[in-house]
Order: sequence, then structure tokens, then C-alpha cells
Amino acid sequence: MPDTGPTPLIQEVLPDYERLQSFFQGQVGCTHEAKDLTQEAFTRVLSWQPKAQVTQPRSLLFRIARNLLIDRSRSRAKSHEISGPLTDEQLAATPDQSTAPDQHLAARENLRKVQVTIATLPDRCREVFILSRFGGLSYPEIAERLAIAPSTVEKHMIRALTACRACMDDSAQ
Repeated sequence: MPDTGPTPLIQEVLPDYERLQSFFQGQVGCTHEAKDLTQEAFTRVLSWQPKAQVTQPRSLLFRIARNLLIDRSRSRAKSHEISGPLTDEQLAATPDQSTAPDQHLAARENLRKVQVTIATLPDRCREVFILSRFGGLSYPEIAERLAIAPSTVEKHMIRALTACRACMDDSAQ
């Protein structure tokens, strides 16, 4: 079987390798993870089976990169306490040990209610909320990452915060 060499698509984006790695480094803040994400992005470009001619290979590469970041964000959200109840060990590790047991129990219950509320938000709304509150991203950064308008980010955040507030108001009654 003859070696056909690199595909024309990969040849066009290969000069962007270091640029993409710098992009990931800026997004995730970890050199090792940035290298892994860069490698994964190029692996996906190599396995890309276009239905039509790719006219902007660099755009494809960076779209794949953004999708990898979104996948990473979703994966982390699911693996953290947002997607499931906290363990007793996690709850026992709360910093304020002087809280009365009934207050501690109420706080745990409120946290569980908020977790359920966040988990029931529509996918995009939940993603925006997680990127903002747990990812520390600004609204413009979220808009850029998700390729949506900043006003859409604001609408999703309003919806998420309103749901969380309603959950807490219900808890207080």
C-alpha cells in the first residue's frame, strides 16, 4: 500500500500548530493540557471526511478547537458536583465548622436544590452559566467561545440566575 503522505488539508493547517497551542494555553492555562488539546485537534483534522472542498482550513481547525473546549467544559461540569449530589466527605469538608447542625443541614439541602435547578436548565443556558460561574469567563469570552452574541449570553445568565433565585425563594418558604 503506497504512502500518500499528509493530506492537503493537514498541510494547509500544519503551520498553525504553535498558534493553536498558544490559543489553548491561553484558554486552559496548562501547558500539558494545551499540548493534548492541540494534538487532538490535529488528529480530528487528519480524520476529517469533508463532504465538500474545505475552502478555509484555518477556520475549520479553530472551529474544531472551540468544539474541543466546549467538550472539555461539558465533561468537567459533569464530573464535578453540578451533575450529581455531593458526597458526605465533600460536605463534611465545608470550611465553617462552627455552624449549627440544623444550619449546616439546611445549607446542604439548599445546595442540592441549586444543583438540581442547574442540571434542569436547557443545555446552552447551563453551559453559559457554568462557563461564567465555574469557569470564570466574562460574557464576551463566553460569547466568543460559543459563537453566540453577548446579548444571548446575558439572556441565558438571566434565565439561569432567575431559576436559582426562584429555587432559593422556594427553599425559604
